[in-house]
Amino acid sequence: MATLQKNSFVILFFALILLLSFYSVFSHNNDQARMVQLKIEQGDTLWTLADEFSGNTPHHEWIDEIMKENQLDAPVITAGQTLAIPEKHLKFAPDQNLKLASDSE
Repeated sequence: MATLQKNSFVILFFALILLLSFYSVFSHNNDQARMVQLKIEQGDTLWTLADEFSGNTPHHEWIDEIMKENQLDAPVITAGQTLAIPEKHLKFAPDQNLKLASDSE
């Protein structure tokens, strides 16, 4: 009993470290929670969505990832359908037709 009283701060320190470790593991393991629901409009295709959202990721890679995430067997989507897109796959491509005041000619 005397040993426990002498080392109570050490035991408390290790218990705190253990609790913080569990907290960090469980709080940062939520990749599934970061999903965006995208409703498909008339005329949308996976290729046009890739044009808009893939950023520098090649279109075919982006489409493959979206198909896996949504369990699509074929690269066909229909209007009214909702796709789950991971936030990490929403890299907006800049609009090449948009001219800003800071753009020099």
